[in-house]
Amino acid sequence: MKLGNKELEREDYCQCLSCKVLTTYEDEFGYWDICCECGKPLEDGFHYYNHYDGEDHDDIDIF
Repeated sequence: MKLGNKELEREDYCQCLSCKVLTTYEDEFGYWDICCECGKPLEDGFHYYNHYDGEDHDDIDIF
């Protein structure tokens, strides 16, 4: 995955034993959960905006 223009490697993710406070970094397609203690993203912390999977889901939100 990428954070900004940087391709992330395993050592680039948060290694804290317990991350008590999070902030976010917004990207074009979603946002990262960022640990406030070390300033690194959580390994499974990327969230896509609006069901991003290449399909149109506008009809789901109508009902």
